[in-house]
Amino acid sequence: MKTIITKLIGDKKAHIEGVLVALAMILVTAIYEVGTAHFASEYSFNVYEFMGTWAGLVCVWLSRTRNILCWPWGIVSSLALGAFFSQIGLPGQEWLNFGYFTAVQLWSWPYWAFGGDEYEELPVTTLSWIERVLYAALIVAFTAIVFVLIGYFSPGSFHPILDSLVVAASVVAQFLLGRKKVESWILWLGPVNMLSIYLFFSVGAYTLTALYVAFFVHAVFAINSWRMARLPIAES
Repeated sequence: MKTIITKLIGDKKAHIEGVLVALAMILVTAIYEVGTAHFASEYSFNVYEFMGTWAGLVCVWLSRTRNILCWPWGIVSSLALGAFFSQIGLPGQEWLNFGYFTAVQLWSWPYWAFGGDEYEELPVTTLSWIERVLYAALIVAFTAIVFVLIGYFSPGSFHPILDSLVVAASVVAQFLLGRKKVESWILWLGPVNMLSIYLFFSVGAYTLTALYVAFFVHAVFAINSWRMARLPIAES
């Protein structure tokens, strides 16, 4: 039987995977930074963007393999990217990372470890059709709310409608990831990753653009692997 600490920080296999992925992703991030600096004359290095990208790549890889260590990496990424977005005029993304991603990941971490029956590891499940409709409606409502807030607090910001939609879809996708729902990866794939690639490229955040291209690829593989790992009967 796993101890409480092992459930929260993983076993030896999880630690080895975490170290190997972290080393590989810092190399990938560094290579992309060098390449971008060479080909994009307007590029300037930003330590928050670099840290957020590196930690984000590690987080999404470990999330795909359902490694509990994805959560501390995700928290680091959220804090770094929140600081970066505050510098480049995307307030919706700043609020998302500082105000939501950090908090929900602090909840998701122990929930993955103890959210199953009798406080065992949370299993992978799917949403019912009613839940899918409700979450879709939430995304629409959240988009409208964030759009109004951006217009009030940050008039003149870049792409407020697109920023709002990415924020709203990300809120729902991150919550569903914390519940280990397969549909979380469908949201990451579509309204979050595809739109984020355009959004970040348009404001010159090239390293972050590459991060979301990687997120898109990971989501494609994660949908299939999580479907294979889900319980045969979906949660209601």
